[in-house]
Amino acid sequence: MNAMDRLRAAVPAPVELAADRDALFARIVAGSPAPAPTSRPSRRPRRRLAIAAGLAAATALTAGAALAVGGLLGWHTDNSLVQSPREWRTLYRDATRELTLPPGMRWPYRTLAPNNVTSHNEPGGMAVGIAQVSWECYWTAAIRAGNTAAERRSQAALTDIVRHHIVVAPAGSPENVAPPAGTRAPFAIYASDGGLAYDRHNYALAAAGDPSGIAQSCRANRGDLRIPPVR
Repeated sequence: MNAMDRLRAAVPAPVELAADRDALFARIVAGSPAPAPTSRPSRRPRRRLAIAAGLAAATALTAGAALAVGGLLGWHTDNSLVQSPREWRTLYRDATRELTLPPGMRWPYRTLAPNNVTSHNEPGGMAVGIAQVSWECYWTAAIRAGNTAAERRSQAALTDIVRHHIVVAPAGSPENVAPPAGTRAPFAIYASDGGLAYDRHNYALAAAGDPSGIAQSCRANRGDLRIPPVR
């Protein structure tokens, strides 16, 4: 005799109660199962997704903040200033020793105006700009004179400047931005507005015999530079 039989023997149930109980059990078994509650489980996955999305957004914001603080691939804010004209001229002179000018041309005198300050990279950047414009003017004259040797020399000089002495700052950089530590000096810093691509396009045209682009740059940027004639 099992436990239920012993319980029934100890407390006999009326026939009507047993019948009612058996009929109720039969109806419960035969009927459709009650639908499982879906409201709570259905909310949990969405909440987990929302949390995951929030964490991903937080990660992205954190990464963005890290770039803003630490710089993009090493770019950073340069707070070093040059206030002495003598120091400025020293940096400028050091830069000229790393660059070349067209044959017969000398470096123009440049210095820091009294009571002015500038970034530590500005003197070298000016030297790069002077060399670049000088070679563009010289290349223009070489193409017009049909001097292929001077053309090749100009192209080689400008190729070296573009590859080794021009860097492009990240978009939205402040004026006193500086490239990663170890960047070879001297260098000019271009904004990320397509200026370097424009220069390369002009040099490609010049290499194909069309000096229109470099001639325009020469006219716009030459200033007081004295470009020697092509020899």
